[in-house]
Amino acid sequence: MELMHLAGQSWCIPGRVNVGVYRKGETVWIVDSGLDDEAGRKIARWIEGEKLTLRRIVTTHSNADHCGGNAFLRKRTGCSVAATRLEAAVIEHPFLEPLLLWSARPFGEITNKFLQSKPSEVDQIIENTGPFDESELEALPLPGHFIDMIGVRTPDGVLFTADALFSEELIDKYSMMFVLDVEAALSTLGFLEKTEAKWFVPSHARPTEDIRPLAEVNRAALLRVSELVLERCGEPATREEILKTLSDRFGLSMSVTEYVLNNAVVGGHLTWLRERGLVFPVVSEGRLLWKKSP
Repeated sequence: MELMHLAGQSWCIPGRVNVGVYRKGETVWIVDSGLDDEAGRKIARWIEGEKLTLRRIVTTHSNADHCGGNAFLRKRTGCSVAATRLEAAVIEHPFLEPLLLWSARPFGEITNKFLQSKPSEVDQIIENTGPFDESELEALPLPGHFIDMIGVRTPDGVLFTADALFSEELIDKYSMMFVLDVEAALSTLGFLEKTEAKWFVPSHARPTEDIRPLAEVNRAALLRVSELVLERCGEPATREEILKTLSDRFGLSMSVTEYVLNNAVVGGHLTWLRERGLVFPVVSEGRLLWKKSP
């Protein structure tokens, strides 16, 4: 396993999900754990090979690709797991994620490892801001993407930004980035642009010393989706009809999992547009339609 040294005692394990590493002596803290047991196994092998002790997994949020290795690592190393209270509820009861997305008991196709990780105990509930243990790691609130997501800043000035923003490559590929709260996501981008750090490490983009260009790319992508949703509401449309229009516009070929995620994204944009007074809902002939405001 290759580690990327960033500053002082702060490293990153690059991958589909970048995992943060902070070391104090022979003890390490990691930020997130990857998608599944295999991700956890690779981390465990590295820790054991270096004869280190894993003190704690700091989980930025409860999406399966960020906490999927928790259960394996906790069982193998006896480490602690920390998360905010709301995210901890989903980490310990992961059926809540597909339940939230589907708004009913989830069916088999969305109870996969991408939406439902193995349950793992969270033995330390942390606030979403400020230092939280002897490591001097600091939590920063990064709302928008999920329920109560945090970033983690090390004493070396390295900030792991979780899923607050995504790489240009992923935006080009998928067009619609997952957010539950558009207003909060935009505020988080503004916050990161004003935040000082030696390195910024998004979970799904290369580490960078200047987050501002990537933040602007993510802002433009969010606003583009909102503009298209608003445009579609020029004619009354259901949420699924709006998603169909976006899918056609972006040329998306969606799996069942991607469809459920993108349907939630459309809901997030509709809520933001409604709160700005740009659209309004109406029930007609058994359908919830969204219309552009006069």
